[in-house]
Amino acid sequence: MSDLDTRRNQAQFQQQQAIHAAAPVFVRACPGAGKTRVLVDRHCLTPPGPRRSGRALLSFTNVAADELRERCSGNRPDLTAYPHYIGTFDSFLWRYLVRPFLPATLPWQHVLSWDHVPAAVVGPRKVPLSLFRFSYDSTTRRTRVQWPKPGKHLINSELSQEEYVIRAERRRDLLWQTRGYMTGHEVRIAALDHVRDPAVTDLLRHRFFEVVVDEAQDCSELDLAILEHVHRAGLPLAIVADTDQGIYEWNDARPQDLHTFTQHISNHLELNGNWRSSPPICQLAATLRPVLRSTPDLSVGDHYALDTPVLLLPYGRHRTKISGLLDATAAGESFVAFAAQIGIDAADCLALAHRNIAIPKARSKPAPHLPKEPDAKALAWAAAVFAADEAPPAVRGHALGLASTFLNDYWHPEDTGPLAETLAAHDITPAVMRRRAAAFLAQLPAVDASPARDWRSKARTVLRAQLPHPDAQLTAPKILSLAKLDLDKPIRSLIGLPEKADEEEQPATMRSSNVHQAKGSEADAILIHLPRPQDITELLEAWADPLAHTETSELLRVYYVAITRARRLVTLTYPYSKHADVTAHLDALKVEYRVEVTGPHPEAF
Repeated sequence: MSDLDTRRNQAQFQQQQAIHAAAPVFVRACPGAGKTRVLVDRHCLTPPGPRRSGRALLSFTNVAADELRERCSGNRPDLTAYPHYIGTFDSFLWRYLVRPFLPATLPWQHVLSWDHVPAAVVGPRKVPLSLFRFSYDSTTRRTRVQWPKPGKHLINSELSQEEYVIRAERRRDLLWQTRGYMTGHEVRIAALDHVRDPAVTDLLRHRFFEVVVDEAQDCSELDLAILEHVHRAGLPLAIVADTDQGIYEWNDARPQDLHTFTQHISNHLELNGNWRSSPPICQLAATLRPVLRSTPDLSVGDHYALDTPVLLLPYGRHRTKISGLLDATAAGESFVAFAAQIGIDAADCLALAHRNIAIPKARSKPAPHLPKEPDAKALAWAAAVFAADEAPPAVRGHALGLASTFLNDYWHPEDTGPLAETLAAHDITPAVMRRRAAAFLAQLPAVDASPARDWRSKARTVLRAQLPHPDAQLTAPKILSLAKLDLDKPIRSLIGLPEKADEEEQPATMRSSNVHQAKGSEADAILIHLPRPQDITELLEAWADPLAHTETSELLRVYYVAITRARRLVTLTYPYSKHADVTAHLDALKVEYRVEVTGPHPEAF
């Protein structure tokens, strides 16, 4: 048996342990460990047939929850239906620990943000309530309000910062207690209050035989307090996390809190077989972890034999040294070219930075134009975005929002209030509306070279068939508005998409994102941009500090996430002035690298 076979057998044995382990159990999973597959296989062990209780599979984003649901549906469709539940942690709290126990005196609404509530503004300058930070102490049951960045709002203001903070708390309480609006924060406060009641946890134990929490490193202090009460009540928990990827301290998600919580769970398992990244990438990532866990994860995937070193692309000039790469844009172009030399397409290159402003722009897709008026062109845009292989989550969300607006206007033409209020009044949950909107977009005709008038006619026929329920009797939907001059133009040409011929001439594009948005994704080649000398100094000092590692430093966790998105190549680009510091640090870590200050030459790798 080869060394690779031995390592793969070890990784698969760890997976089988996690699949079959009885809850309560805590599973620490390294990047690329195949934890989604483990969770799906664990769920598929559920015996078929009628059940009184089910399993809850929870994650923290709709994308992750949808992936779990899709994979389970492909194996056992019954595992996505009652009595099981697959969804986000927020939706689970609202559905099972909050909404059933709220008084029926208000039209309660769970909103994603205070930005979705028009009345959520504070003071004479109408400062958005979302700019204030609310922290809840679960021990004292008191709320602390902060305004981290008042900025220009206080210039020549009649109110002080303290007065705005007081008014913000009053406004939040008014919207919550008298109008029924609750963001995720208020939902968690209510869930924690309810879960303290044994009658509530008793109902939950009868409803579910196990609750699985994926990506648990994203749990806030309130989330863990809720889970602690659920655990004490005897409901078996399966907690899956990679604490090295906890990058949401701003949302009170701290690895130390999760570590403290998991000490109450006796069964701890490890998944350290990395099916994604090559050995050099595993080695580089391990240097960011604490000493006791500094052994690189086992590279057991398709790239187990790759030895491609870290690529360094310093740009600009430093004293007498001048790079052939003038700036980050040139470095991005060079990165794509170097990746191509080892067989990586530009579409499988991902450029990352800690902050949006520093994301390399080379060959990046331009920011999409988001239509706002619900007309025929907006619907065509939404259909095209939804049909695209890759669309940013925010753009895809906007497309679903437009489709939801069209459906709501058709179903409830007499209601002119905000969409959230109309849906709540008709007892339609946001999740149901998203699914209906997605189904609507999927049925629309292709956005191609067809005349706009023909496309609009077909789209209206599809819209007419979207009834809220089979017995609904509705008047025909309003005609989708379209300028007279546009009626005979190709519908594709009206929404900002290139013509097919133009698409073929366009160069391939690399994706780009900030690190937080890229969490959960991967690519063959990753470019990480360190834009400012002070940023590089801060990173290198933390990296070299023996007391700083992924358990104590969120900065190091951010770059750990960035590095571990890569399958085959990690590239760093930065100002030439810090090049000596970067190479000295990598030398000290015994990390192999190559330096390029121009575009690639043949046989560069």
